[in-house]
Amino acid sequence: MYTGNLGICQSFPVANRGRPPLHSDEAILKAAFAAFAASGFDAMSVRALNAELGLSHETISKRFGPKLNLFRAAVDYGVGLLIIDLDSELERVPRDDDLDRLRSYVRAFMVAASRNPTLGELLSHDGIDESERARLVRESGLNDRIAEVVGLLDRLHVAGLIRETRMRELLFLVHGAAAPLHFEGFSKMFDPIDGPVEDDELIHRMTAAIMRSMGADA
Repeated sequence: MYTGNLGICQSFPVANRGRPPLHSDEAILKAAFAAFAASGFDAMSVRALNAELGLSHETISKRFGPKLNLFRAAVDYGVGLLIIDLDSELERVPRDDDLDRLRSYVRAFMVAASRNPTLGELLSHDGIDESERARLVRESGLNDRIAEVVGLLDRLHVAGLIRETRMRELLFLVHGAAAPLHFEGFSKMFDPIDGPVEDDELIHRMTAAIMRSMGADA
């Protein structure tokens, strides 16, 4: 019953009669990014994603267009998160010469990979077309960072400071080195032997190990 006090009446929420919950573009892209990583492009269902988010079945398509557009936007979102972490780590470490810069990149890639495992899962998924995978890396900001590291590897090899090292080798070394930070349950199996993982210590030790594997002083 109306009490004559409009302010009191307006303080109570009005029921949302049948309307789907609203989600920001970022929230949708975050969910889509995880769904594409889990299922691949073909198997990922936009209709199921709408249902998972409590949206009407056309909401995501109206916002992002065809499924391929959603996929590219979701990957751009995921790559953007990794680059933020990568650049943040690069800024923390002094880089006096090429060897220092390579060392800082090894550490930064390890930190960024451990914080953004979904991107690695998506790019390695069998359900992602190879040409599309290459295009995504080529057109993202990640390509510039990779090109810089390739240049570092070449210059340091020519200078005789490291053995010949290919980018694929380095990335998979980094990916494997960061695994204990991603597969925490598996990693805990070794706590009775090695003690619990301390993130900074592990990253420091693995960075030194990777640099040594290339023939550089740790």
